[in-house]
Amino acid sequence: MPSHAWKPRLRRSSGPLYVAIVDALAADISAGKLRAGDRLPTHRELANAVGASLGTITRAYAEAERRGLVRGQVGSGTFVNNLTDRNAYSPMLDRDRIDLGPTAAPIMSGDLGHCALAAALAELSSRADLAALSGYQSHGGTMAQRAAGARWLGSTGVVASPDEITVCSGAQHATVILLSALATTTGVLVEELTYPGALGAAQWLRLPTHPVAVDEDGLIPDALAQACRSSGAKVLYCTPTNHNPTTSIMPLERRQEVVTICRRYGVTIIENGALAPLVCDAPPPLSALAPETTYYIGSLSKATVPALRVGFIRSPLEARCSLEIAAGATVWSGSPLLAEIATQWIHDGRAAAIRDARRSEAAARQTIAAEILKNHPYLAHPTAYFLWMRIPEHRRALELLEQAAARNVLIGPAHVFAARAGCAPNAIRVSLGAARSRNELERGLAVLAKLLDESPTSPWSVMP
Repeated sequence: MPSHAWKPRLRRSSGPLYVAIVDALAADISAGKLRAGDRLPTHRELANAVGASLGTITRAYAEAERRGLVRGQVGSGTFVNNLTDRNAYSPMLDRDRIDLGPTAAPIMSGDLGHCALAAALAELSSRADLAALSGYQSHGGTMAQRAAGARWLGSTGVVASPDEITVCSGAQHATVILLSALATTTGVLVEELTYPGALGAAQWLRLPTHPVAVDEDGLIPDALAQACRSSGAKVLYCTPTNHNPTTSIMPLERRQEVVTICRRYGVTIIENGALAPLVCDAPPPLSALAPETTYYIGSLSKATVPALRVGFIRSPLEARCSLEIAAGATVWSGSPLLAEIATQWIHDGRAAAIRDARRSEAAARQTIAAEILKNHPYLAHPTAYFLWMRIPEHRRALELLEQAAARNVLIGPAHVFAARAGCAPNAIRVSLGAARSRNELERGLAVLAKLLDESPTSPWSVMP
């Protein structure tokens, strides 16, 4: 493309003009309208095209280079980096299959998250203090990292000071730490459908799990109270916002009931908020309603880039010392390099920008799903990475999964989320984020829709 041919399509925004220019550049690279090696307009040409000052354009190109979108060559110009190769940045090793199984951020060539990661790695490589970032650090994170964690959790309604934050290596690491530190031989209360990582951690720690019934609003209060009485368990693990696998969001009144019950029975709450950043305007977290008895898990992996394995635990102040010991006992030291990237992204706004881009992409993919699966009821939040579909009684979910796999489409089975062994609902969880493109998602969902429209290959009825 000749350098004078590109002109950014600027969206109305209250933000600075230079940021709008960079966002337009990223969008055109992602859409393939700009390709690797394309020479961009000179500063003066672009200034004239958008009616901006030379200083604004200089700042825009500097920001684009910082994000990894472009590279500047003295005397030659500014060129688009090679970020649109479909063989790059893919989590898929078997490229013949469409994977609609994992809970994953939509990973696309040249998207904002990968551009930011490329820029961050380049920045780290040139830092004078790189040697310090190459060693160990304090078990629960530095003060700067904990302050960043408090700020990140604050975006989901968690009120915390740096002294209440423990830095860990992602939400799964946080789950293991908290279950090992808080649960006893009486076990842990869990939603009857819950995050498989929590079930795996409990099993590894030899902790019994006590399933609590849920409905479309999350934990059922009467069922929770009964489970508290019958099990004697003193820890509850739950996901009130963007529940995995159903995407439900617990209403405020229900959250208040859950807190009241836990206080009545002396139950400590572990609140999984890893997927909460994808939801705008959710009710206050349980951590805000009962800070004295709630431990909140936050993470950047789901909302930004999966490779950024950095998480944060917000705990009551008096518990942080023991959690720091637990962090040291499990990983000794998190990666200072990843923690530094997380800290920088939170403070300069890149984490929030990537989160917003993830929300937008998730919403677009939910729209695609709504059109293709319009004849098949399911549950989904508008910005969730997946949807939950109960299969009609005349069909068997596992048979449907097998048929889809035979057509090179992989879908999440319900049994991995079931806390009661052998009692999985006749349902599937369909990930919309793991597909490498919207086109690939459309093809995968079309296979699923066709299978749902077909008659079952053999008669089957739900067991009582």
